[in-house]
Amino acid sequence: MFGKICPYCKERIKKDALICRYCHKELDAPQDGNCSSSLWVLAGFMGLFLGAATALGFGYLNERRRWEADTEEVAFHEDTDSNQ
Repeated sequence: MFGKICPYCKERIKKDALICRYCHKELDAPQDGNCSSSLWVLAGFMGLFLGAATALGFGYLNERRRWEADTEEVAFHEDTDSNQ
């Protein structure tokens, strides 16, 4: 119910109040642009998911590059052994 503090008299007032009930001064209108905490949690999980997917993708590409290099070395050794 009470959600903010009056910037003039420092009393606790309702978060949607337009006028302080103690000092009767006009307050700034509440902003509707605030995101709820559930959206922040969802954004956090999406960030973790995308970060993990990116890490797995780079790990896969690195391992594939290393596997291809090992395969080329084996093929090179087989070619040089068969020529002798």
